Amino acid sequence: MNTLVIGGLILKDWQLNRRLISLAIAIGIGALALVRFGGGTARLFGAVWFFVALIVLGCMLPGTSILNERKKQTLAFIMSLPVSSLQYSIAKIVSIWAMFLTPWLALLILAVAVIVTGDTIPHGVVPMLLILATLPLIGFCIISSTTMASESEGWMMAAVLVCNSSYWFVWYLLARIPSLTSNWKGPVAVWNPATWIVIASEFGVIAVILALTLFFQSRKRDFI
Repeated sequence: MNTLVIGGLILKDWQLNRRLISLAIAIGIGALALVRFGGGTARLFGAVWFFVALIVLGCMLPGTSILNERKKQTLAFIMSLPVSSLQYSIAKIVSIWAMFLTPWLALLILAVAVIVTGDTIPHGVVPMLLILATLPLIGFCIISSTTMASESEGWMMAAVLVCNSSYWFVWYLLARIPSLTSNWKGPVAVWNPATWIVIASEFGVIAVILALTLFFQSRKRDFI
């Protein structure tokens, strides 16, 4: 495996998307500041924009990182380098996931810190926060994998539409599970079996999507 070429591809993606990543982090931090120091309405507004920052980042990264290579006709040059289709796919998955996971994890840790260091938000909401914050991660996984497999703007937009129109429904279903919501107003975080089942299911879905992406990419014969 040509690690030098793969490292260069990953670095290229980071350099091209650093402003988008920084903007998402800045919006997320501002949203959490409203949650920490604002009143009732401001706190709700901040909570909404915290998730909006993650969702929008997950929608935009696949387009800027994957589709632009075809639109700007740089994919032909990349595939002329000493790198196989599978190696290119691995490099692309590593780079785009690192670009999303960095702000996602940073903002999630900061959100947990805002909750546990204050006394305005019940600490029992932390497990539900992790569950809800993982949904944009799944959405990003679906959008990026669809974009990579199809290399089509139409399919990417379809994945964006499906994911963005599904968040409210999934939130509604999760809010109707008593074992998840019964403790979120409590003074301590309760990690009951239902919480772990939901979290494990979320990351199981992510693992399956990634495996399918690598499988379909490995079977491609034409990347140009």
